[in-house]
Amino acid sequence: MTEDEGAVRHPSMSPPPPKTDGIGVVPAPSEETEFPLSDAPSHDVAAPLPAPVAPVDPVVRRGARLVAAGMVVLVLVGVGVGVGWLLRSGNGADPGPSATGLTVIVGEAPVTDPGDEPVVAVAEAVTPSVVLIYVLNFGQGSGIVLDGEGHVVTNAHVLIDEAATAEELAAIEVSVVLPNGRQIAATVIGADIRRDVAVLGLQEPAPELVPATFAPSDEVRVGQLAVAVGSPFELTQTVTSGIVSAIGRVVPSFGCNRGRELTAECAGVATIQTDAPINPGNSGGPLADRSGRIIGMNTSIRTNNSFDVSNAGVGFALPSDTVIMVAERLLAGEPVGTAWLGIVGASTTDGRPGARVEAVEPGSPADVAGLETGDLIVASDGRLLVAMDALRADIQLRLPGMTVELQFERDGVLRTTEVELGSWDDFIS
Repeated sequence: MTEDEGAVRHPSMSPPPPKTDGIGVVPAPSEETEFPLSDAPSHDVAAPLPAPVAPVDPVVRRGARLVAAGMVVLVLVGVGVGVGWLLRSGNGADPGPSATGLTVIVGEAPVTDPGDEPVVAVAEAVTPSVVLIYVLNFGQGSGIVLDGEGHVVTNAHVLIDEAATAEELAAIEVSVVLPNGRQIAATVIGADIRRDVAVLGLQEPAPELVPATFAPSDEVRVGQLAVAVGSPFELTQTVTSGIVSAIGRVVPSFGCNRGRELTAECAGVATIQTDAPINPGNSGGPLADRSGRIIGMNTSIRTNNSFDVSNAGVGFALPSDTVIMVAERLLAGEPVGTAWLGIVGASTTDGRPGARVEAVEPGSPADVAGLETGDLIVASDGRLLVAMDALRADIQLRLPGMTVELQFERDGVLRTTEVELGSWDDFIS
């Protein structure tokens, strides 16, 4: 989409990326591409998994940028996927410390009785866990308190314009303003532009920190209450509300900028869509449910006017599963790679659920696992797949080296195969 057609993008950004299957192969132009046209039948209603749709362009980055003229310039971005099993701890409570020492509270509801004013109850529970993030000579955004040890999670685009080395991240001057007004310097521990997540570490003890509580993403339902908290236009602790408009909406990743459309850093990934008003500066802030649990991290909005960057009722948030998964990897100093299955696929047109395999890359994980052209993949680890988009989102949630059990139909017979996912980075390099 060109700027004349309504796209909003930073002058230094390249055009939107080409549409790929997101799991390792760029499909040849076809009417059966897994990105349906905007007027194609929707699979969202019956989908047991987030069912992505075609990338929506334009998408506007939600971090406020400081420019000489005082105008906020926003950039194409927005990423995230989520299924739910990543955050499940078995008993629905605090899963305890991970290998990185990060302890994240999952499942416990801060709000047990929202009463007649659920937004009020949620705001009172969530705002103590939301901070303002300010980057010298760059801009500002919001952040979520991960734990009581001084870790804060936010969007990568709040801190950087593109991929940065560890040395470059360490040199960024970041200030974090706590809910009580206390300002503390912070260090950038890591930033992933593929899924637009970054982790900060406060440089001083902050015993007043209140860690947020996160909800597994598979509990999110279309139509449920959604409450956003952040610092739009530096107006700290701003609360807005709406509903979850859709799940599994696919938007181009932050890494698709600056001419990297055909690299491993660029992918379309699934997000939560909401109509809760979010504006520049809301980036990195939480989207919460009626129980005060964080279901996502606000990241981007859609706009149809090159000069209008205000909320239009179509915003996108990274699901909580994605946020925690990436934070864990960054804290461990491990790469956040992109998993690769190695097929070209399409949704069916006969009403059957599943993803039809159109081609298999020789030597790919799919090839090694015995998948063939014509197979209809119907489930992933026991979860039904309503369309190709659902498979795509499921694979993108995972990391290279993970194993997934795929159930598929061939010649009328239901079969099962186990696939060890490969690395998209290694394939395209």
